[in-house]
Amino acid sequence: MAAAAAAAAVFWLLPPFRIASLTGARQQAAGAAFDAAAFADKFWRDQLLRPDTPALEAGRLIELLRENPTAAAELGRRLGFSRTTSFFIRGAGRIAAVAPDAVSLVLEGDREEVSVVIETGPVFGNAIRDGSGLLDVSSFPNSQDFNAVSGALNRLVEAEVLPALRARATAGLRIGFTGGVDVDDPARALPLRVVPVRLEFP
Repeated sequence: MAAAAAAAAVFWLLPPFRIASLTGARQQAAGAAFDAAAFADKFWRDQLLRPDTPALEAGRLIELLRENPTAAAELGRRLGFSRTTSFFIRGAGRIAAVAPDAVSLVLEGDREEVSVVIETGPVFGNAIRDGSGLLDVSSFPNSQDFNAVSGALNRLVEAEVLPALRARATAGLRIGFTGGVDVDDPARALPLRVVPVRLEFP
C-alpha cells in the first residue's frame, strides 16, 4: 500500500504525459514556423515594388477627400470593423520643407499647399499591409502572424527607403513616391501621411 501511494504521488507531481489542446498546439506550431521577416521581404520585392502593382493616383485621392470623402473611402480598404481606411497610392511633387522628422510635399498639379507628408522617423501602423490590398488576414493561421508581417514591412521602409530620403531631401527637389496611407477621419486626412515603399529622385 505504501509503495502504491508513493508511486501515485510521483505520477501526480511528475506526470508521464500532458493533455493539451490540439487547436492550441497547431496554432503554436504554425506561429513558431512562420518567419515574418522572410515573408515580408519576398512580398516586398515580388509584389510591392512591381511597377504594375495597382496604386491610386495621389491627386485623385486628395481631390476626393476635399470634395467627397464618402467616395474616397470607397476606393480604399477597411479591415474588419476598423474605422481606418487604407490606400495604396502613387504620385509626384516638390519638397516644400524638410524637418528633422518629416518631409513635406506640394503635389504636382495641385494647389500650392502641402498635401503630402512623409515622416522620416520610426514607422508604425498598417498602411502598407492593408493599403496594398494584396494580403488577406484569413490566409494567416493567426492574427499575430498577420501583425508581424506589418511590423516587418515597416522595418523594411526604415532600412531601405527612408535613409535615402533623409540624405537627399532638399527644398525644391522633385520626387516620385509610391506607398500606403491610413485615413482615420476623412475630414482631417490632409495632408496625407504616406509610408513609402518606393521613392524616385531625378
